[in-house]
Amino acid sequence: MFIDSESSSVPAGREALRAALEREQGSAYVLRPDLSLEYVNEAWRRFALENGAPDLDSGCETRIPITRAFRPPLRELFTTKFQHALQRNQKWNHSYECSSPEVYRKFNMQVQPTSGRDGLIVIHSLIVEAPLGGGLAGGEALTAHYTDARGLIVQCSSCGRIREPSSSSWHWAPGLVGVERENLSHGICPTCNFQYYG
Repeated sequence: MFIDSESSSVPAGREALRAALEREQGSAYVLRPDLSLEYVNEAWRRFALENGAPDLDSGCETRIPITRAFRPPLRELFTTKFQHALQRNQKWNHSYECSSPEVYRKFNMQVQPTSGRDGLIVIHSLIVEAPLGGGLAGGEALTAHYTDARGLIVQCSSCGRIREPSSSSWHWAPGLVGVERENLSHGICPTCNFQYYG
């Protein structure tokens, strides 16, 4: 269990909160008012290890805002939403896709201030998970199909879909997701742009 680096003990109320978050099936964490991690549950640590990000397991010792992990423009969106939830003492829910080339996943993120309004509780709950059957395979033909005139493959920063250059439509292309590429660029698809910015 993580201990706040500013203190050698955890107040009883926080200890009870941490115990409750350990029972969550999905990843859950507590953010300080500066949006840095105060605590993460076992599901978070497991997710970090399974997805090749063991450095996220020990992020509570740093005072870097969690929103730095997001790419623009999502960084600005999440910073604003988290700060509003804390300042206005209001919950915020957000559904998002976090799929891999093999598995489609949709989650709900619930953000709510702690009872003392001295931080935020964030819980990620799985809505749906299903294997991607058949789908588009990877390979040179798929890469060429989604490479634009500038030589870039553009992926939505939010939903992960890839822009198809000839039609400017956005597709789920599992063969291109999760593969490191020098020519990968990020943008935001019209649907996510509308969802976040109206």
